[in-house]
Amino acid sequence: MKRSTWIVLVIFLVLVGLMLYLNQKEPAAEETEVTPTALTEYLFTATDGLPTSIEIQNDSGEKVAIARNEAGEWVLKQPIETEADQGSAEAAASQLTSLRIVSRPEVAPAEAGLVQPSYVMTVELTGGTTKTVRIGDLTPTESGYYTNIDESTDVLIVSKTGLDSLLTLVDSPPYVNTPTPMP
Repeated sequence: MKRSTWIVLVIFLVLVGLMLYLNQKEPAAEETEVTPTALTEYLFTATDGLPTSIEIQNDSGEKVAIARNEAGEWVLKQPIETEADQGSAEAAASQLTSLRIVSRPEVAPAEAGLVQPSYVMTVELTGGTTKTVRIGDLTPTESGYYTNIDESTDVLIVSKTGLDSLLTLVDSPPYVNTPTPMP
């Protein structure tokens, strides 16, 4: 054999030996610090069930109410009884289940606008419970609303974007779009 072949063979064997040696060596125990992550809390949990009725009333007395009928379809109960737009009503019900609690500040209900709330939302759930959510003032950063549930004095901050989409139902109830008649 040629001398260059022997050199390549020796280099190859050295590399294979080095690879085997490094693979057998146990890795040094690395000290890693576990960072706890905050659990995401929702206003309505899966154990509460799914919404079957939603009623929202603002501080001036305007009210919208939607509920599922016996066939499981959404119907408008307030301001008038009529068929509801299924897509809008289902979107509102889905939005309820994703209302995220941003924080639990140490604030008195009176300071958060919850004694005379801007909105009161009453939700009936498939689990057989009814929850009343009082919605008070916007937070100073305007990223959420101060809220509390039922008779609790615990103040919660709930995401503004989630609640805004529900609160628009008072001004724009989910009526079924009817075609405009041709003149």
